[in-house]
Amino acid sequence: MKLVVLTKQFGNYTGATISTIELLKRISSNFDSVLVLTLKTDGTIIDNVNVTVLNGYLKLIKSLKKQKNVIGYSDDHLGFLFSLANINYVHTYHGNWPDARKLSFDMFIKSFYFMPLYKITIREAWKVISVSQYMQQHFVNLINKNNKVIYNGVKQKEIFEKKSDQNMNNYFIMVGNIDKRKYSRALKLFDELEKQGYKGTIDIYGAELDQLLVKKLDEYKFVNVKGIENSINYGKYNGLICTSASENLPVSIIEAIINRIPVISSNVGGIPEVVNYESGILLDVNDVNSFATTIINYEEKKISRQFADKVKATFNWDQSSDLYMQVFKKIGKNK
Repeated sequence: MKLVVLTKQFGNYTGATISTIELLKRISSNFDSVLVLTLKTDGTIIDNVNVTVLNGYLKLIKSLKKQKNVIGYSDDHLGFLFSLANINYVHTYHGNWPDARKLSFDMFIKSFYFMPLYKITIREAWKVISVSQYMQQHFVNLINKNNKVIYNGVKQKEIFEKKSDQNMNNYFIMVGNIDKRKYSRALKLFDELEKQGYKGTIDIYGAELDQLLVKKLDEYKFVNVKGIENSINYGKYNGLICTSASENLPVSIIEAIINRIPVISSNVGGIPEVVNYESGILLDVNDVNSFATTIINYEEKKISRQFADKVKATFNWDQSSDLYMQVFKKIGKNK
């Protein structure tokens, strides 16, 4: 059985591309060969995986049409190209559409490009994998009934480091690529915290995609933009803050809970699938005052080890890769 992976970019770029890497690390040995066709790579190397970088959609299509007796896998909006080459494929939907189109005028305009491509990619797929129940019910299932939920795993190891007595109950973390989707509402929250004389600390980890936004974040005295860290010590924080206006199911929230760090989050997307009274607080994404009040008056709530272990068992790459292989074996029999 031969596998061809089609992705716009291959490497440690986004949650979707990182998920593809973690999946291939675990399943590549089950195939006679694995070929990745992409427009961009950061040089990531995986055993039994060959990466070919091509310049443009036409070259991707030509390369796909040369493939014989293969099955396909896609993790973004290019998946529909498999159908042009008559290749059965599995698609994982990591996206935030259609919710993301409501974020701004810019995202509304982009939706006219991305949503039709995702819809045809989902519709033409032999099987669609959703990474949250929310997106399965609100988007994927409306287009292709042949789908199932397989949660992404996490790489983060448990760190139960004793917290410092300094800034007790006021040492927070935010994780995710710094862009408008994740942090535009954070600016409003930080304005309110500044107005109320907030004395705590908020560390932000993630790729600095929007430099203007990074500059604005750096202006708040209680904010530290940390950039990218391969391994984040969640254990030293009192809680994780998520102000995203649109999400599927962010890995950072899972990592925090596994490390028994409570979450203060906007109630969007698949987040309520893991954040509840046992693991944190959900707030209206537009209620800045409630966010600020919750943070200022925060008293850390302990997440039980039992709950954290349950989440860790659910969001486990070894388990998820086994479920993916079951799907690939079925599509292999139906080539």
